[in-house]
Amino acid sequence: MYIYDLVALTLIGISHVLLYIHLIRYNRLSYKMVFALSIIFFILLGIVVTVTGYPEFNTILLLLFLLTLGLMKEELSFMQNVYFALVSMVLITLIRLVLVELGMNLFMLSPFNLYLWTGSVIHLIVSTILFVSILLWRAPIQKFAQFIVESPLYYISYVFLILGLIIALILTMPSSVLLSNLNQQYGQLSYISAYIIFFILLLIVLIGSHLAKERILEEQQKRLDKELLDYVGKLELMHDELASFRHDYINVLLTLNEGVRTKNIEQIARVYEDVIAPTSKLMDNHELGIVKLSRISVPEVKSMLHVKVTIAEQQQVKVMVDIPDVIEEIAMPMISFIRIISILIDNAMEEAVLSKEKVMQLAFFEMENLQYFVVRNSCQQTEIDLQKLYEKKYTRKENNEGYGLFSLKRMIDKTKNATLETTFIAPYFTQTLILKKE
Repeated sequence: MYIYDLVALTLIGISHVLLYIHLIRYNRLSYKMVFALSIIFFILLGIVVTVTGYPEFNTILLLLFLLTLGLMKEELSFMQNVYFALVSMVLITLIRLVLVELGMNLFMLSPFNLYLWTGSVIHLIVSTILFVSILLWRAPIQKFAQFIVESPLYYISYVFLILGLIIALILTMPSSVLLSNLNQQYGQLSYISAYIIFFILLLIVLIGSHLAKERILEEQQKRLDKELLDYVGKLELMHDELASFRHDYINVLLTLNEGVRTKNIEQIARVYEDVIAPTSKLMDNHELGIVKLSRISVPEVKSMLHVKVTIAEQQQVKVMVDIPDVIEEIAMPMISFIRIISILIDNAMEEAVLSKEKVMQLAFFEMENLQYFVVRNSCQQTEIDLQKLYEKKYTRKENNEGYGLFSLKRMIDKTKNATLETTFIAPYFTQTLILKKE
């Protein structure tokens, strides 16, 4: 066996584990850990196969190894665990079989001659392509896996994956009597069946990917509709509070009228000091914030910020808004920007409410070709682990509802001209969204 084959087998082994980890959407293992586990397992697997002389152990033990890894994903059912293990094993095996065969045919048509190394080099090239593809297509793989278990394609593909596993066992040049006889009698038929199953599974993957994209678009539209309904509901709440405010002030005026009519200076002074003066100060601060929000020329952003500021003030949070200059446009897609700053403000508001200071500061300004959106809030915590802050399910909320910052990080990573800076100097937590104007 040449060095090319050793490297190729190592890459294929890592590809099996890496694809499986992406399929079950288990993000707690680092790439270093995945590579280390894969290499250790395949060294042990090589020893077992060499000692026993049964090549079919490659497939059987790999299946058991993947199923063991699946136990780390608690919400994964046994049938789903088996399904994703089969997807990793069968797809990679069949793709490698097809690509190696295609590579050999192309080589026969070429003027090159690598002598005895030909098969090994082609094997290495195919293994490298598979490994790099899995690394690059992590997100589509996870979206497809999330969709496929809930679709009608799930059970259809399950049957073909089981058939693919049986064919893979037959084509491993097995040493057991039953599989060896099947290999001798149906070897050629098994190759043909492997190609047929490969193209059927490929068709299922393509159809599933297309349907997954459609479902994602539908979910996004539903989320936007929900956000619109929430916005309308908050406007209705503001209208009700305005009506309540009007009613209360009519009563205040009636009280003042009685004091004026009876010339009761003490009553007039008491109403002014207890009701009018504090409310006037609150209205001045609120109106100042509203005036600054008017410097945003983008209606969607201005309306959303107005609602957020009002909600924060209703929860007794002192809100300070700083928008020194007119903002005429947003340097990223509008939907993404609104979702990002909504998450930032909602989290800041939740923390500020629980803190002693109850302060939230918003700033939106431009410098040269950059836009800065800053959210600063007081916190009750004295320490925050910034490294874990954006991990999935990292939260201090009840029911582990910690997806906001995780989703935010994914949106920013997908936007080329956006970065997020996070700092914490007790008791204030600051997040700065920086957009480069293109």
